[in-house]
Amino acid sequence: MARPHDHLAGDLTAPLDETVTVDSGREGSAVVRAASARGAALGVGLPARYEDLGAIAAGSFGEVRRVRDTLLERIIALKLLRAEHATEPHLRRRFLVEARITAGLQHPGIVALYDRGELPDGRLWFTMKEVRGRTLRDAIDELHACSGPDGFGATATGWTFRRLVDAFARVAQAVAYAHSRGVVHRDLKPENLMVGEFGEVLVMDWGLARRVDVADPDERGISGPQGGAVAEGLTRHGDVLGTPAYMPPEQACGDTALHGPASDVYALGAVLYCLLAGEPPYRGGGGREILAALLAGPPAPVIEAARGGPPVPAELCAVVERAMRREIAERYPSAEALAADVLAWLDGVRRREQAMAALDQARSLAPEIAASRAKAAEAEARARALQAELRPFDPVEKKRPAWAYEDEAARTGRAAALAEARWLEAVHGALSLDPDLPEAHAMLADHHRARLVEAELGHRDEDAARAEEMLRIHDRGRHTAFLRGDGALTLVTEPPGAEVIVERFVLRDRRLVPVRERALGPTPLVEVPLQRGSYLLRLRAPGRAEVRYPVLIDRDGRWDGRAPGEERSHPITLPAEGELGPDDVYVPAGWCLTGGDAATADSLPRKRAWIDGFVMRRFPVTTGEYLEFLNDLVASGREAEAIAACPRAHEALSGGVGEPALARDRAGLFCLPPDRDGLRWRHDWPVVLVDWHAAMAYARWLAARTGLPWRLPDELEREKAARGVDGRLLPWGDHVEPTFACVVGSAPGESSLEGVDGHPFDEGPHGVRGLAGNARDWCQNVWKREAPLVEGGRLRLEAAAPDDPGFRVIKGGAWAGAMINGRAAARFGGLPAIRRPVVGFRVARSG
Repeated sequence: MARPHDHLAGDLTAPLDETVTVDSGREGSAVVRAASARGAALGVGLPARYEDLGAIAAGSFGEVRRVRDTLLERIIALKLLRAEHATEPHLRRRFLVEARITAGLQHPGIVALYDRGELPDGRLWFTMKEVRGRTLRDAIDELHACSGPDGFGATATGWTFRRLVDAFARVAQAVAYAHSRGVVHRDLKPENLMVGEFGEVLVMDWGLARRVDVADPDERGISGPQGGAVAEGLTRHGDVLGTPAYMPPEQACGDTALHGPASDVYALGAVLYCLLAGEPPYRGGGGREILAALLAGPPAPVIEAARGGPPVPAELCAVVERAMRREIAERYPSAEALAADVLAWLDGVRRREQAMAALDQARSLAPEIAASRAKAAEAEARARALQAELRPFDPVEKKRPAWAYEDEAARTGRAAALAEARWLEAVHGALSLDPDLPEAHAMLADHHRARLVEAELGHRDEDAARAEEMLRIHDRGRHTAFLRGDGALTLVTEPPGAEVIVERFVLRDRRLVPVRERALGPTPLVEVPLQRGSYLLRLRAPGRAEVRYPVLIDRDGRWDGRAPGEERSHPITLPAEGELGPDDVYVPAGWCLTGGDAATADSLPRKRAWIDGFVMRRFPVTTGEYLEFLNDLVASGREAEAIAACPRAHEALSGGVGEPALARDRAGLFCLPPDRDGLRWRHDWPVVLVDWHAAMAYARWLAARTGLPWRLPDELEREKAARGVDGRLLPWGDHVEPTFACVVGSAPGESSLEGVDGHPFDEGPHGVRGLAGNARDWCQNVWKREAPLVEGGRLRLEAAAPDDPGFRVIKGGAWAGAMINGRAAARFGGLPAIRRPVVGFRVARSG
């Protein structure tokens, strides 16, 4: 059955038994009558040149037949005016006008007209190319039938949404050509547009076409909707011309003087509306109702009409909206301009499809990159595990398996880097095709965000700045909070109610200096906004010692102090007044960054670890304090132990020890020796030339004397004391400056030890001094290639057994060393019995 919006005026391909015509009656009244079914077909009687092969279609005023051109041996179509209308002047004129107009339009999108003539009985005819295919409406219906809310599908006959839009663009171009020849179609609709078997797109049925520069005598006195009648979706010659569902308002008003290219532009917009929504702009009821709705106002926006079906492109909705403006002056200035916008969208879609193909190539590399990275990490882990069992003096044969894994890690790492380079090239290739491709920008934004995090953790400022700028370039909003850098602080103390003063670390003269910002109020604090950065919080409460608590607010991060496996923030204990000695520094429990400094000797891999709270003496053990230890041993009758622990020069060649470095007075007590070339001692200097066993003995003695569990620090505890929580490379920041510590080059002349309170800039965020220079420190744990035991993110303290022959960890810079060796992640090893003039120790205890 014909759809309610079909029409037959000028359409000679409509089925005969569905024809409904409309007459304008006397005094403007309307009479509607159905055309009766015709009897037997009349004899055709075609010209001798043409062999009749049967009817193709028939309409109210004519029919189309398939014929063979016997002269040129080809199959063509012949359009024939019906015999009963052969003598009607206005229909003859309209038939001839259609023939002349069609013949004058030489365009691939318009059916070519070959010949015309008149039969002996007065019937007019013309021949044209036979089009084998289907109407655009059929293709639209098929497309929407196989599509849904998730998107447009592909039809069984190969039609896709983009292909149909491309066909529409070619229709618009054909109409634009007709306009350039001074011809308007006036009845554009999906049923009058054909898509051929071989991809051709044709604008059919020029029966209502007119030349805009020539008056049509058959349109004089045409009544508008006030004086004519319209039956179910149909119009006819002598009334409103066209198809109500697709015609513009000026056509619906019957004002033929306004019929022009803009009218076709409107109809093209209506056709595109149907393509997007699956239905015409106006539908339902009969032609009269549709026409009334058209005159009443614009249709529902196409994006609303399409709701529930496949998502439609906003750009094409905008084309529809502009083309279907009710005011002529507000529409596209031409069909060519409309076609240009549609082609621009198609060009973007094609470029997007090509870009997405390039992006798919990039995505295909992701598994290779991930596999190579994982394989490299696994090889590195195996190498570290093997190296943990090795001693520096082990033979090459024993080290080869570890080296093999190191080589494998290097190979797979290079493979991952090369694959990542290809990945980047593919993503950038996608952007060269479609510069606005959101998926490509999202992939690059994620990539540069990861690089930014790595660079900031590694304190590589140039790399970080480059990665941040690239992230800003490619981010389309998803990383806004991350780039803004705002975070939040949650803090709980024991007891609660502590005053919190926030100081921000600011770079001044190459040092990170804490500068007061404001008071945050009493604890507990919950989600207090803080900008990205490194801070020092001073926690104060009546009857409690002040605690220095560094925090790091990452980009879009939260600092909540939750320990591994805990759901609530770990409370920071504020020691009671008098609980700490004058030189005791409390390092609260919390997360910190360790390792990750490739420029230092044997740095551990970067790791974020939770280290429980501990107390460390502000200064290393001094010679004066060590003399007190030795003399107490003597006074307690443990002279042999005191002699064994006495600082001695190490004999490099023999491997033994030399003469005691300290003197003894007449009472047998240890004292400073007189100065002599190459060896000087001061009470406030850090004690050196002691081995690990002597350092451990001092810690045990101090614990027994004070009743507190003093020990040597774990290497990660000492590293946290030097770096705080922000991963800085040195106690004062990231800049290597020899005048900030007691190292080679810190003063003119020959370098030497100094008092422990010298170089006040050599101080970590918690207040521990002398961590980058003067004397290195023995640590309690065995030196291993892998980090100390960190289980579930939490450091587990492990002191080396006294009889363990392995190397012990030594940390810190030295008066006789270069500044580079004073970086906090640097680590050295020494046999527990070795004595060095640059190695001393300091003490710590859990707290």
